[in-house]
Amino acid sequence: MSSLRNSATVSVIGDQPAAIDPTGFASLTAAFRMAVVLLFGMALVHAAASRSPAADINEPRRLAASGDYEEALELVTKAIEDNVYGEDWRVLKAELEMTLGRYPTARATLESAVEKYAWSIRLRWQLRDAARFTGDPELAEAQSAAITQLVEASPWRFTDADNLITLGWIALEIGADAREVQEAFFKRAERNNPRHAEPILALANLALEKRDFALAAEKFTKAAESFPDNPDVHYGLAAALFSSDPQAAGEALEQALTCNPRHAPSLLLQADRLIDGERYDDAEFSLNQVLDVNPKHPAALAYWSALAHLKSDHETETALRDEALSTWSTNPEVDYLIGRELSQKYRFAEGAAHQRQALEFDPDYLPARKQLAEDLLRLGKEDEGWRLADEAFEADGYDVAMYNLLALREELERFETTERDGVILRMDARESAVYGRQVHNLLQEAREKLCEKYQLELTEPVTVEIFPQPDDFAVRTFGMPGVSGYLGVCFGNVITANSPAAQLNPSNWEAVLWHEFAHVVTLNLTQNKMPRWLSEGISVYEERRQNPAWGERMNPAYREMILGGELTPIGELSGAFLSPKSSLHVQFAYYQSSIVVEYLIDQFGFDSLLSILNDLREGVYINDAIERHTAPLAQLEPAFAEFARAEAESLAPNVDWDEPHLAPLLADSQGGDAIEEWIGNNPANLRGLVQYARFLMQRERFADARPILEQAVELYPEQTGPDSPLRLLGEVLRELGETEEERSVLTRLAAIDADATPVFLRLIELEAERENWDAVRDNAQRMRAVNPLVAAPHRALAESGEPLNNLEEAADAWQSLIALGPADPAEAHYRLADLLWRLEQPAEARREVMLSLEAAPRFRDAQKLLLKIVRSDSSEEAKVSESPSP
Repeated sequence: MSSLRNSATVSVIGDQPAAIDPTGFASLTAAFRMAVVLLFGMALVHAAASRSPAADINEPRRLAASGDYEEALELVTKAIEDNVYGEDWRVLKAELEMTLGRYPTARATLESAVEKYAWSIRLRWQLRDAARFTGDPELAEAQSAAITQLVEASPWRFTDADNLITLGWIALEIGADAREVQEAFFKRAERNNPRHAEPILALANLALEKRDFALAAEKFTKAAESFPDNPDVHYGLAAALFSSDPQAAGEALEQALTCNPRHAPSLLLQADRLIDGERYDDAEFSLNQVLDVNPKHPAALAYWSALAHLKSDHETETALRDEALSTWSTNPEVDYLIGRELSQKYRFAEGAAHQRQALEFDPDYLPARKQLAEDLLRLGKEDEGWRLADEAFEADGYDVAMYNLLALREELERFETTERDGVILRMDARESAVYGRQVHNLLQEAREKLCEKYQLELTEPVTVEIFPQPDDFAVRTFGMPGVSGYLGVCFGNVITANSPAAQLNPSNWEAVLWHEFAHVVTLNLTQNKMPRWLSEGISVYEERRQNPAWGERMNPAYREMILGGELTPIGELSGAFLSPKSSLHVQFAYYQSSIVVEYLIDQFGFDSLLSILNDLREGVYINDAIERHTAPLAQLEPAFAEFARAEAESLAPNVDWDEPHLAPLLADSQGGDAIEEWIGNNPANLRGLVQYARFLMQRERFADARPILEQAVELYPEQTGPDSPLRLLGEVLRELGETEEERSVLTRLAAIDADATPVFLRLIELEAERENWDAVRDNAQRMRAVNPLVAAPHRALAESGEPLNNLEEAADAWQSLIALGPADPAEAHYRLADLLWRLEQPAEARREVMLSLEAAPRFRDAQKLLLKIVRSDSSEEAKVSESPSP
């Protein structure tokens, strides 16, 4: 059963998950529950008109929304000094003072206001926050109690939109059921005042808080149509979209900052994205903009503290954290944000430590509990991680990520778990039986080779989880389904990967796991203190070192990008992974990172790379580490760019790369001579040759296509993929019946294209006819490395094993065929039994031959083998009985 989780399944609007308490407000105080009943159950209660005072309050509100906080505050202060009536003025004044970091002033404003408007729950809710930020937790607690008493005494006062929204957030904080809060407070507020932005924002922010990003994006998009100048709307849309559509999210964020260039939530989100892309100077600029408004802004200081940690400036890190806590010494958000930023940089152990500190400040702070659960699971500390996930879901049953994670656990419990040589492998039980042994073999080889090369001793087991359902992989890796484009991810000592079953066109799983295990090595070596580009670059480089057909290599697209000036400076390479223009640009970022690594090793030696990695472990900043062991970046950047251009220019140097524009000639049925003339005039135009060859093949003019493709092969024999001249030439030769030449061409292609499954299958067929069993074995292994879930490679390995005297490999192949469900189970079990008997495994041979006879009781060869096994057993028993007693 798939663990695909449509976000609507657990939406606060959708049906309630079975695990969620249906009693609603069970966690509210008795007094508050009574107030809710009075408020929403009595037929006499009707929606009150908006309590907004005179319309002139709109001007300071407009100024505040555009970031003119000081001017707005002046207007509001003057109006209050002129004895303007209404709580809204005091609410706005305190909000502006809090925004500007004037916490004592805000507290004084609110204490004065609640004396005049003692019934105002909005003012008291603000006073609670002001009291926290002025070091008075007792006053903060008193406000919560006072609000409960006010609602119980006079529920009719609080039916306008603003008060309903305030009541809703209060109810959520004290543990009310989110769906009931949505219905009873936020939707009621929307009905009472459909033209008011706040109810729509409350509904959208509730979805965002529950990580129902699809629902949040839908609501923020709708809100943006009605409130295009509201920065909170555009910020919310950006936050909802970043995981699914980074480009649209960036546009929404830009719009928010256009509405209000000083909008703190948007600037913090911008800083978060810049930190993720390792654009630390730009992130500091965004954080400075927040601190220019509020020098005590705890979130901005927390982000900056995390930045200092990433730069290994621990003195500044501590000072900034202390400053963030200076106004509210037990603010759990500070350590939660620091820890979350570190975890986003794969510093899970350090991130988890901050989440534990946040929970010491407030054991009920759910964001920290959720993040800690995810961190621990990525660290392989599963017992505590799953326990915390259970606790988080029990406290908040509408969090989409937690719901999906716990649903995934049910799938994981059905997986087959095997452990060997320091690797814990979890796979679907059927897939484990088919190729789990090969996965272990590959990981063992990767561990031995890479650990020795990088001088690393792994002291803890590495967990590898391979998922047949792509959404299960996405949930385990990213916390939500629907995230595509990743074959595998490494967190340090935990690898997650998509199985071939999860891919429409499977990629080479051996290359993927080798790549990820290289991450295990480098992340352990540096204690996760390395930029993404270097980690990815080493992994791709090590793929190519292990098998030249693996990994990214120079190709026409990359050549064009390099010569077109699209190289990213080395110091900014991690950002190329964050906001790529296209999927091609993501792949190019992997390739460029790998040739940077290759260049550093070629120019300065492998020991220089090891020294860089060792420096990173000690906390040296990447650019400093590179300069210490290679050359100054000012010299390195242009030298590398020259190297990359030389690599690009050396790709098929005799090819004319111009676009041929042959479509008009090919469309003209009478244009044969013109095409021939064009080919004659442009004999090196690779694209033109391939297009013309395809044109001829479609018309079954294979003899005419052959010389064209031979010409293309001579120009660029290393090209892989669907436009490979070698691939097309192989097809033509097959049609012409030139089997020997076809075999030769396909053999060349198989050596350079690790994903060419049709080529591997054809070569298995051709080499088996020639009884070239070594070649059959090679191509069967290549095929199995791409798609082990089809029978062909296993049957080829089984058939080639015996003539090559690889009996163990043949037996292994028959086991895989049996796990796949063979067409003739009697034959498969018999062949396996015969091999096991010859490998001197009589007990296992007896079991398999019995299964063969169970499928076909009259199978004579199986009967004979069973008789042989029984006689051998009897002989052994006789020997035992004849041996003298001790």
